[in-house]
Amino acid sequence: MAGLKIDDAKVKEAIETISGFGGEALIKCVQCGACSSVCPGVRAGFDVLCRMLIKRILTGQLEETIEEMSTWGCQACNRCTEICPQGVRPMEIVFAFRRYQASELALSTSAFGPQMSLYEQGHAVTISPEAVAENRKKVGLPEIPPTALNNEQAQKEIQTLLDNSPMADLGIF
Repeated sequence: MAGLKIDDAKVKEAIETISGFGGEALIKCVQCGACSSVCPGVRAGFDVLCRMLIKRILTGQLEETIEEMSTWGCQACNRCTEICPQGVRPMEIVFAFRRYQASELALSTSAFGPQMSLYEQGHAVTISPEAVAENRKKVGLPEIPPTALNNEQAQKEIQTLLDNSPMADLGIF
């Protein structure tokens, strides 16, 4: 069985590209899987989120992954970032990859709804605050997540960023 052949130039290019889009902590990942273990998107069957997306980038598979639509399954819940023992901030890696996809106009039409929700509420997908609080309490996290959903100023900042990004050129917002 032949293994994956790693092309150092492609790895370097992939890391530089995603770092340039805001995923600088990418290289800290040790592939422990903690992020994937708490990711609602991974649990729902979006297979290229968190650890798997990072693995693909770290092995130089940027071009091979550009059309991957499961990256748009991230709910921006930030659980991955809260649990990561290396400080990788996986949600930021996913968003950096999305920015890369958007810059290449590799968007699924199924991404438009979550993008509108992100623009309007600060989260791509939301669930009831009561369910969030209860689930977070069960695992020892603060009941209110430190995310834009609960922070009007952060929501305005997200809107400003999106208004001044290549995403605005797509006419979604």
